[in-house]
Amino acid sequence: MNYNLPHGEEYGDKVMNFAGIFDRTIKTYILILILIFVASFLAGIIAPSWIRRQMIELFQVVVGNYRGLSGGTLFFNILVQNVMATIFVILSGVIVGIIPTFAIGSNGFGLGVLYRQAAEVSGYSKAALKILPYGVFEIPALLIAASYGLWLGVMVVRRVRGKGSTLLRSHMEHAFRRYFAVVFPLLVVAAAIETALILWLPQGWPRGG
Repeated sequence: MNYNLPHGEEYGDKVMNFAGIFDRTIKTYILILILIFVASFLAGIIAPSWIRRQMIELFQVVVGNYRGLSGGTLFFNILVQNVMATIFVILSGVIVGIIPTFAIGSNGFGLGVLYRQAAEVSGYSKAALKILPYGVFEIPALLIAASYGLWLGVMVVRRVRGKGSTLLRSHMEHAFRRYFAVVFPLLVVAAAIETALILWLPQGWPRGG
């Protein structure tokens, strides 16, 4: 694999594309993680019914923890949880990128399970509308965060093998500048949407049966 990626002073507008949302530093990694997410999503759709039932029950428990909270408190709790999770995904990437990859795979699988379960109740088109809010904001935020985590893991490997001269601190600073410029705003919008879904659609997802 070619690890000749931009370092240090090469970070900046000249390596940004797609209206500044993505930067070429993580292009390879985000493509890899998208493939992993899609494969995991499809695996969730075709998973055996007993696995789907357990995942739905777990999801219901998680959502149940938010029941009864006011809108503002609910929004804050969801946002803080998502921010902590995505920051952990970035920082944990220094462990050769294992945790970011696992995070994408598990989220893709879980979303696939939810989609299949909802489709069996209300049809595929309505089920797609239910997962769309997650797919537009929350999943892209996670993909970008995980891509920086995976990238940091590769940078650590390069450093250990003597192929990189830039300090890890510089890479982390770059990753977190992009995090607060791109990922955090996406998480704010995602938290607002998830808050609305929990408050207005209390029976939005079917129970395992």
